[in-house]
Amino acid sequence: MEALGKFGLDPVLLVAQVVNFLIVAWVLNRFLLRPLMANIKKRRLMIAQGLEDAEKARRALDDAAAEKDTILRAAFAQSTTIVENARAEAEKVRAAAAEKSREEGERILAEARARIRLEREEMEKAVQKLALQLSGRILDSVVSNLFSGEEKTRIVARGLEDIRRLG
Repeated sequence: MEALGKFGLDPVLLVAQVVNFLIVAWVLNRFLLRPLMANIKKRRLMIAQGLEDAEKARRALDDAAAEKDTILRAAFAQSTTIVENARAEAEKVRAAAAEKSREEGERILAEARARIRLEREEMEKAVQKLALQLSGRILDSVVSNLFSGEEKTRIVARGLEDIRRLG
């Protein structure tokens, strides 16, 4: 040990320094390095979890965008179908209204024709009655100048009878 003294080293001091170094290394390892490494490990796990969550969120966003596109396409198809159905229904309503109007027009026209026919028949009857009256007067006037009273009555009665039979 004396040889160590020649180099300027004190063996007790060297052992004390080694013990101190080991105590400081153990204290640093126990109270600083382990918690620091645990925090670093915890942060790495949190970062990995955050990255994984971000990737899940990105995938969910992509899925939501795809679902949105699918929903929009379905809604567009449904709206197109609704519009087509509404147009078809409107066409049916228009056709039904046109048919009803046509039928109403035909009914009004048929009523007008029937009214015209009735009025014509009434007019014809009135004309016949007027013609009978006029014929009777003319016959009476012609016969009164040519025949006597009794002959005149008989001829007018026969003429009126003939005219009634014809008319």
